Amino acid sequence: METRKPEEIVWREDLYPRLKPDAGKIQSYADDLAVLPPIEVNQDNVLIDGYHRWRAHQMAGAESLCVTVTPTASEAELLMLAVSRNATHGLQLSTEDKRRYALRWWNVLPEAQICATLSITDRTFRRWTKGKREQQEADLTADIRARWLRCESPETIAAATGLEPRTLERRIAEIRQNGQMTDLTLFRDFSPELYNIWSFSKATNTVRHFGNVPPEILDNLLYYYTQPFDVVFDPFAGGGMTIDVCQQRQRRYYVSDLTPTPARIPEIRQWDIAQGLPEDLPVPDLVFLDPPYWRQAAGQYSDQPNDLANVSLEVFLKTIGDIAKAVKRKWGASRPHARLALLMGMLKTEGAMVDLPWLCYTEIARYLHLEMRYQVPYSTQVHGGQFVQRAKDHRECLYLFRDLLVFKRDTEKGL
Repeated sequence: METRKPEEIVWREDLYPRLKPDAGKIQSYADDLAVLPPIEVNQDNVLIDGYHRWRAHQMAGAESLCVTVTPTASEAELLMLAVSRNATHGLQLSTEDKRRYALRWWNVLPEAQICATLSITDRTFRRWTKGKREQQEADLTADIRARWLRCESPETIAAATGLEPRTLERRIAEIRQNGQMTDLTLFRDFSPELYNIWSFSKATNTVRHFGNVPPEILDNLLYYYTQPFDVVFDPFAGGGMTIDVCQQRQRRYYVSDLTPTPARIPEIRQWDIAQGLPEDLPVPDLVFLDPPYWRQAAGQYSDQPNDLANVSLEVFLKTIGDIAKAVKRKWGASRPHARLALLMGMLKTEGAMVDLPWLCYTEIARYLHLEMRYQVPYSTQVHGGQFVQRAKDHRECLYLFRDLLVFKRDTEKGL
């Protein structure tokens, strides 16, 4: 057994069989690294088995992790070994994963070798491969849909699927038509907030991430301000909550962050919004801004000097205003019903209260019109006992809510 630094591990998506990472499993592993078995790599540090354990070490900030080195002589051997490991132990391959590999190797490798590698019976293999063409078609449609929902460009989707542009355009139109659902169906498990105080008792996020907000906040925004297949842009999506909610509510999403949490790195574009809007961003129908609350989050996300938690208040506010200005320009006249929502809370620094919601409002209001203001209380756990006692001793009140400001273009004035 040897050790490696987490950054030395090479993860190749084309070889690794577990195509749907479980963010919750990564979180649980990160909470107790000491009991995890070593991951398995080849002589080039290419990951064979243990993706979730590797990501857990990254999330926990571990300097090293234990590895077992298994030499491989070829690409085929590396792939077969990775599949075999995940078919028999650990967080095993799902039935769908095994089916995918059975179809991939059908009529290429000996049937007995496929069955042994995937730990399936001959009968199961024959049953799966009977409808090979139909299954391949379904997989292709699901892949196109997933890529389209996460706002990959047509060029990227075409390159990944091997489809001609016109064929891809037709397939996306079919996906849109076949997937039409009303919000009455999509939100059948949801009770919207009826007043302008949105109170949630505790965070229900799968992945813990500093600055996490309850997914119910975005749920309400989607319910009130979007339609199925609208595009949601979240440039502060480090925890991945926006991805989960948009997938559930059938909204397209473009998410980015300066420092995404390791558990969601494959799903979140790394982008510094202070540099402007991403060039490949489609015109968004809803922009959701949940930036760091300035000094309250200093050093919590990263030590990078351009992190909004680490810059001066002047730079912080200018960046918020610049985002609103760029979004308004992006909308143009094509999105009269689009919205920009900002979630922001007050903070106290060096003994003085800083009204960040108001300061951000003054910046955004230069470009957009305030449509609605909601109050979103924190859970009661936001202030620890030490802060509560200090407030009592100094006869001070503690702030217990954030402001959720929703803006739109002022179409009546042509702004």
